Amino acid sequence: MARYAIGDIQGCYKQFIQLLNLIDFNPGKDVLYLVGDLVNRGPKSLEVIKWIYKNQDRVINVLGNHDIYLLARYNHLGKIDNGDTLADLIRDKNILKYIDWLRSAPLVFHDNDYIMAHAGIYPQISFNELLQLNHAISSHLKSPEYPHFIEQIFGNKPNVWNSDHSSLKKMKFALNACTRMRFLDRVDYSLDFKYKGELGNMPEHLMPWFQAPFHKTINKKIIFGHWAALGFFHEQRYISLDTGCVWGRKLTALNLDTFQLHQVAYSAE
Repeated sequence: MARYAIGDIQGCYKQFIQLLNLIDFNPGKDVLYLVGDLVNRGPKSLEVIKWIYKNQDRVINVLGNHDIYLLARYNHLGKIDNGDTLADLIRDKNILKYIDWLRSAPLVFHDNDYIMAHAGIYPQISFNELLQLNHAISSHLKSPEYPHFIEQIFGNKPNVWNSDHSSLKKMKFALNACTRMRFLDRVDYSLDFKYKGELGNMPEHLMPWFQAPFHKTINKKIIFGHWAALGFFHEQRYISLDTGCVWGRKLTALNLDTFQLHQVAYSAE
């Protein structure tokens, strides 16, 4: 058995299949850790979801911001993104089945070795509290009233963590942190949603989230994607996997047992 972590697919089905062939993925024994953003912007979100749904017993996936956008879009919530490529998926006869499967995915997954979240783990929350929020958010998303919950969690505020926040505000913060976070303010560690670029050009008042002090209970290696400008890196505590396939770069897989890196380059359909 091998475990492979794969970066943001975002509807790039051609490269996804090429990558699975490159790693010689065996659905009878291997497992995929998918960091979220399975869909949107790329040309074949439907085909990606079909494959993952069919092989869901060998897939561990967490929700990314584009996956949550799909849940909202399906329920006619919010504005349609200019880069939206979800029409074929939403019109598919099996869309309800796919939506019900997707909303059962967690924000955060962890095992004995790793913690996986789409954008990362906010460093100032204890891991136990984060898992409690993860469970609460999952319960809301699995409920029949989940569209109302999605309406409530849209928006950038609160962007500062406070243990005295209401339950809803805590869930909203955790969801934004796990799916949209890149930079934090150096003083109060608030989430910054404005700057999305490279580390070398970041404003002086910001820091990447993984350079902030971590709560002592967050003590496993963190797998994340979301940040195409950051690209791939593998350090003692972090694995960054979004290598910008949908932007014409590469799709990346990392063997989580041997740390062998595998990549395929984007090519037009």
